[in-house]
Amino acid sequence: MKILFRFFFFLLFFTCHLYSQQFSIEQYLSIRGAGSPEYSFDDSRICFTMNITGTSQLWYVNSPGSWPMQLTFFRDRVSDYSPNPANDIILIERDEGGSEYNQFYLMNGSGTDLTMLTDNAPKVLYGFGSWADDGSFYTYYSNKRSPYFYDIYIHNLISASDEMVLSSDHSNYPSVISHDGLKMIVTRSYTTYDNDLYLLDLRTKELKLITTHDNFRDPAEFYAASFDAKGDKLYFTTNEKNDLFRIGIYDMNTGKTSYPSFSFPENFKSMDVSRVYFSPDRTKIIVMINDRGYDRLYMYDLVENKEIAIPEKLVSRSVTAVKFAHRSPKVIIGINSASNPSVLYEWNYVTGIVTQVTYPSMAGIDPAAFVEPELISYKTFDGLEIPAFVYKPENSDGKKLPCIISIHGGPEGQSTYGFAPLYQYFVSAGYMVIEPNVRGSTGYGKKFAALDNVRNRENSVKDIAWLVEYLKTRQDIDAGRIAVYGGSYGGYMVLACMTLYPELFAAGVDVVGISNFVTFLQNTSDYRKNNRESEYGSLEKDKDFLETISPLNKVKNIKAPIMIVHGRNDPRVPVGEAEQMNSAILNNGGVSELYIYEDEGHGIAKQKNRLDLYPKMVKFLDKYVKNK
Repeated sequence: MKILFRFFFFLLFFTCHLYSQQFSIEQYLSIRGAGSPEYSFDDSRICFTMNITGTSQLWYVNSPGSWPMQLTFFRDRVSDYSPNPANDIILIERDEGGSEYNQFYLMNGSGTDLTMLTDNAPKVLYGFGSWADDGSFYTYYSNKRSPYFYDIYIHNLISASDEMVLSSDHSNYPSVISHDGLKMIVTRSYTTYDNDLYLLDLRTKELKLITTHDNFRDPAEFYAASFDAKGDKLYFTTNEKNDLFRIGIYDMNTGKTSYPSFSFPENFKSMDVSRVYFSPDRTKIIVMINDRGYDRLYMYDLVENKEIAIPEKLVSRSVTAVKFAHRSPKVIIGINSASNPSVLYEWNYVTGIVTQVTYPSMAGIDPAAFVEPELISYKTFDGLEIPAFVYKPENSDGKKLPCIISIHGGPEGQSTYGFAPLYQYFVSAGYMVIEPNVRGSTGYGKKFAALDNVRNRENSVKDIAWLVEYLKTRQDIDAGRIAVYGGSYGGYMVLACMTLYPELFAAGVDVVGISNFVTFLQNTSDYRKNNRESEYGSLEKDKDFLETISPLNKVKNIKAPIMIVHGRNDPRVPVGEAEQMNSAILNNGGVSELYIYEDEGHGIAKQKNRLDLYPKMVKFLDKYVKNK
């Protein structure tokens, strides 16, 4: 009896210890999931990306659940890839050191016979479009004619030749190709929130505008999804004459557009359509809905005009991937949660069988240690409701917690539900983490997304100040121990918060952020200037205003320590933004820690650098926030 009692006592002690244990930041950074699934041309293999080696590389399995095999072994990450739909070859996109000047490589399905297809000219980038259904050619865009604009090309596999099929002084992107390979949709972008679709005849090179709209009074976005099986209709998503994205169908014969409902559930009508996926025969469609940062999937049979129920196992609030097979009634769906990284499942939608394809590596961390975020909202200065995800330690025992406000980049982006190992580490270390979607975020309609444009830039910063006022009303937050953290545009928000509202924050962490909008626009890559000026303002018309809102020019207001992180090769926000801010803070007598990684770009992607950076970030926040 005593032995049995001791056993249960030991079990209870072990269980309590397990759930109270704080795992190391290195363990959280070592969790692995699979993403970007693709079928081989004959559906015999399933490819995916994973960063087991420290950079994102290409892997495959011969069948769901079998042992994964590595296909690429580059020093730097694989940016993207696409298997040929008719032959056992794979197109690879990759850059060097995070520069984002992607080059093309072709290899066979076993990972051998790797051939570089592009010439690696300085500051020339290539972006893949899509394969023709018969695999004979692929489309791509490049700025090799002019550093400021994208033209569209076709690469013919048989002749190993390239042909420019569209050239104009715009940002042009190749989109979907008709089944017969004779027509292509071109996306022409004017600003961040305004573009058009054109129909390009690949034989005659005739270009026809098919999305006429008022670019000035009602800017809108259009994204092609697929031609139908006959090639007479085009499915696309748009927010034209509507605040939210919906599905449209353009009829090539009549020139008219309709907006089908596909018998969506009634509540879907008040949500954004974020993505649309078609089966290769164009008879099945999967629609992804954005429900306040949660994902919802809906599948429809276009021939039978009926819904196809998605298995309960695949119903998730966070969908990382959807990919149809080429020749079989199967689709891969990637899902994750707050407690699991991306896992890929294969679903046979005829038999209903669901099979797990990949298995995550949890680095010795029990998933029970993770917490689910709560979706809340708060009112800001003008009465606007701002949504936010809140991660809170489960056993805080009524303590007032230190808090990290994490701001997403973009600004045309959204904090969504899903797996966030860094947040989970900080929660385990006793912090509360809050992800707000301030004005300017996407997913809540184009009016909401436009509320921070140009002259309204600092209203989004004010939203963060009002978040702090909301946090002061909570009994579980220590208002004297609040840090602000963000990357890219979120990095600018960090610096802006620290200069506009210095009394509210104990510390800040800026990762690849903008410190001065004028120097940023002067030095960002040429091909990005037009779209960025449409969001922030132009150097020609708004230079004085941009100087007034730049944190660099308000550095004397900073009171709390700042950690600044950047990649030397960043083509979006040049490293000078970090260097000048760090110097200004130090010259003003402030506290700044600067970390520049020589082999990184817009963000810290390599595992060796992440394992160096994040322990330093933990030490910084513990010193100035947690243990303040």
